[in-house]
Amino acid sequence: MAIYHVNIKSYSRGKGHSSVAAAAYRAGFNLRDRKNGTVHKYKGRGGVVSQEMLAPKGAPDWCLDVRSFWDINEANETRNNARLAREVEISLPKSLDPKQRHHLAIDLGRLMVNRYQVAVLVAVHAPSKKGDQRNHHVHLLLSARKIDATGLGERACAAFDARQGAGAAEMKILRGKIASVINAHLIMASVNARVDHRTLRAQAADKARQGLHEEARALSRDPIRRIPKDTFYDKKKVRQSVSAAKNAPSVAGLRFAQNLKERRHVQEAKIFHPVPETHSHEAALRDLDREGRSHGKAVKSADQQSSTARNRIHTHYNPLTRQVSKVSRLSRTKGASAEVLNKQAELIEQWLEAQREVAEQALEILNSIPGIQIEPCFERAYALILSRRADHYGGKGLLFEDTEVLGKAMVRYARMLVSPYRAQCDYLAAKAKLAEFDYEPPSSAAARARRRMLRMKHLASAGVMKRREWRIRQARAAMAAASISLGVGDESCIEIHDEGPSEQTTSANHHHQLRFRPRF
Repeated sequence: MAIYHVNIKSYSRGKGHSSVAAAAYRAGFNLRDRKNGTVHKYKGRGGVVSQEMLAPKGAPDWCLDVRSFWDINEANETRNNARLAREVEISLPKSLDPKQRHHLAIDLGRLMVNRYQVAVLVAVHAPSKKGDQRNHHVHLLLSARKIDATGLGERACAAFDARQGAGAAEMKILRGKIASVINAHLIMASVNARVDHRTLRAQAADKARQGLHEEARALSRDPIRRIPKDTFYDKKKVRQSVSAAKNAPSVAGLRFAQNLKERRHVQEAKIFHPVPETHSHEAALRDLDREGRSHGKAVKSADQQSSTARNRIHTHYNPLTRQVSKVSRLSRTKGASAEVLNKQAELIEQWLEAQREVAEQALEILNSIPGIQIEPCFERAYALILSRRADHYGGKGLLFEDTEVLGKAMVRYARMLVSPYRAQCDYLAAKAKLAEFDYEPPSSAAARARRRMLRMKHLASAGVMKRREWRIRQARAAMAAASISLGVGDESCIEIHDEGPSEQTTSANHHHQLRFRPRF
């Protein structure tokens, strides 16, 4: 079965169309529209195999000239919502050679001339280099008015606009006549393939009545929509990459989650230290200092903690964070019973549970990139947030503030890390959207698509990507600093960048940049 495709559409001035622009694009010419002084430049465009004007017998000579007819046709219509032309796009069988396809296109044009008494531009187009190589097709651009000895006459193709289903019936009749012309040329070329203008359901029912059940089963499928664009395969690649980014499981993320789960079981297996009944503030500091020295770390004194609190007085925290932290510090300073301290431990665990949800949000953002490798500094920050032991944070004077800062830093780091990948995907999607207007005349939608493509191209340029890398390093350093402030971290992840990204990068920074670059 040969490919059969017929598409009928009309051009209206009310929708911003121009018959001169349509003819220039299909014929590959530079045509001037004297009505509005616009020149439509399509000379030298690829893909145009041949073009020819056809008209009824006795028509004036200018009806056979592409450069004259469509300008006169455009000027003849004075209404703002006038119909300017109609187009019938037909696929040509790939089994015919170029000369046979040209004769078939001329016969299809004559079919339109004889049936509707109109002038027809017959433009044969070849497949693009990047598209489907079977996509040989012809554009038949029909005048909106009939042609007689005086030139443009009354409205043509009125059968298409008839009401009560007559217009749809005329289209079905025309599709059948087109199929008959194509099959006649296939027979003359000794080609066994045939086209059928009927629906797949009607073809399957006909085969079933003939007893050809295998062929009927093959025709019992959904129709395939044709996409006559140069970037058919490019769009397919974009859809596959976006789908993989949303649905593909990240092996590194699953492995990281399993490691964190095992680490949490080990931490929960530890025994909590009992709280004495008379636990003053001084005794608590001595116990924490003794425990910190046993692990090789010194706990900050009360003066150091109060100094840290004074330095953070201008930091913007959540109001609820400030209130809870204030109540917790007052209870610890004045001394409290074991019951109050146990309630405080429960409050800390509930707070850490809320921050754990923020950390999981950051991990989900990272897992949206297929094949990403989780960095060690993010693993340490994530494990620090997952720790739900109250005794591990019992001596932190600014526990609630530090955990809030760490959670926000993790989310910002994740968003910065995925921004280059998303910028590339947005640029490819905008480029594919612009390619949909390749065969269409200039329009406002095409202009918007081009502006968006240029904007996305700028956001994916080398300069912007360099700025994104600098922001990633800044977010990574902020996350590492928040981890160290909370109690655990790696100072090697912190880099001081007072200025923006420079044009020259040192070898050390270049090595660090390559080390933490995600793999797409």
